Amino acid sequence: MVIADIMRTTLIKVRPEAPVGHVLIWYGGMGHIFRNTYVVDDRERLLGVVTIHNFLSVIVSPTVAEKAKAGLLDGREELLDALRHNMAAISDTTVGSLMDSDYPFVHPEDLFVMANELIVEKGITALPVIDQNGVLVGEISRRMILHFLVQNL
Repeated sequence: MVIADIMRTTLIKVRPEAPVGHVLIWYGGMGHIFRNTYVVDDRERLLGVVTIHNFLSVIVSPTVAEKAKAGLLDGREELLDALRHNMAAISDTTVGSLMDSDYPFVHPEDLFVMANELIVEKGITALPVIDQNGVLVGEISRRMILHFLVQNL
């Protein structure tokens, strides 16, 4: 079974100059969970990937986490205020500055076991699928692979 038979094609794709604040607003309004934001050029070629982990690490900065653990943020509202302050500070940061331009990927014609191997080896949740021209055509996740296996074994 090849990746093209399992992958999804509905993705979050943005240009590198997109502000982080705008992308996070999109996340807040989505009913479906997306794990990765794919950064593409004007021809839809993959430039890099921003994971939910990347977004969380800039919203909940080490400084805020340390203050919270030390009890220096008194209560829910004080913690939320610190996080809102962080959000405001990073909202104009470009997605391109957060992206991982060396993120692993697979091709639609690869066997799904190749995607599974990369996902397990790298400890990630999903991989971009690019065609021979570097154009982003889909995503395959560990959940999609598991779903395929459960349905077919």
